[in-house]
Amino acid sequence: MLGKMRHLLKEQHGAVSTTAAVCLVAFLGATALTLDIGHLVTAKGELQRGADAGALAGARALCINAVDNIPNWGGGTNAASNTVTKNNLDGALISDSSIQPGFWNLTWNWDTAPKGADGTVNLLPQNTVPTPLIVPAVRVRIDKKTGANRGPLKYSFASILGIANSSPAAQAVAAALPDKTKGIKSVPANNCFPFATPISWVQNWMQNHYNDDPPMSFRIGSDYHSPDGGQWTSFLTDANNVPTIRELIADGNPTPLKVGDQIWIEPGTKTTLYEDMATQKGKTGLLPIVADNFDTHDDTPILAFVAFYVEDAEGGSGKFIQGHFVKDYVDYDATSGGSSFGASGMSPNIKLVR
Repeated sequence: MLGKMRHLLKEQHGAVSTTAAVCLVAFLGATALTLDIGHLVTAKGELQRGADAGALAGARALCINAVDNIPNWGGGTNAASNTVTKNNLDGALISDSSIQPGFWNLTWNWDTAPKGADGTVNLLPQNTVPTPLIVPAVRVRIDKKTGANRGPLKYSFASILGIANSSPAAQAVAAALPDKTKGIKSVPANNCFPFATPISWVQNWMQNHYNDDPPMSFRIGSDYHSPDGGQWTSFLTDANNVPTIRELIADGNPTPLKVGDQIWIEPGTKTTLYEDMATQKGKTGLLPIVADNFDTHDDTPILAFVAFYVEDAEGGSGKFIQGHFVKDYVDYDATSGGSSFGASGMSPNIKLVR
């Protein structure tokens, strides 16, 4: 009887040893796979952080040094690329990324945005006409794959299961959103026409014609103090001569301007300047808004800014500038914060839209 019991115990001892060995192997395998999965999760997080940072930096740069109110596409691309390369991925700095500046439609979400075969978001092209719902943006995609960022991501233990590596990727889109609740507080150089317009005329147009389609056109004459009048300004310089204003018509304000700045109102009507303004036909620029009772040959403060589209201009005895104010105008290089007269700035309203 005792001999049978000893034999039985020996058999059970062998079974327990075998089971323990199998469990140990399974446990070690699971632990090893957990390490590989952790490696993958960490890499994906680093990819996403790099893409987010690059997209935000790129979108912010779109609003710096915009020329002719066109987003600074090159600046946005460079800023995104430079920022991406300052981020780490799998123990080294990111070296490769795909960057696209363009326009994002605010009616899209991440699922409905157009994408390529590999899932990369495709922004609208740079020649797209912007609207309140179509805003400048930058898309950044970063891959760790063969030929990019020392990829693919290699596994240490998953290869036992036939999974030697993977190619994780991440992308982000950041947009520069206009602040429609505020007007323009300050503008950079080269954004304003050298013509100051009285506030009562702007207010009247905004109240009665803001939603007209097509916009109501009007002529600005030389009656200094009438509601539909205005006068040439040399901005921050006391310069009472035609050559100076002619240069300002061509190039715009030579230095930045902001609400509260004292600008010089020119004396006289300077008939030939109305003819020069014809060179700006088809262009939109900002006009400084001033008080109705401004004096010529004197300084007066800027109260706000309004966008003005030049349709025509003529000199002679019937001199005039013809055009209309522009609603929902966005100056990509201006800052928001002033009274709203249909124009708004961008900075610093930058947002990830992914």
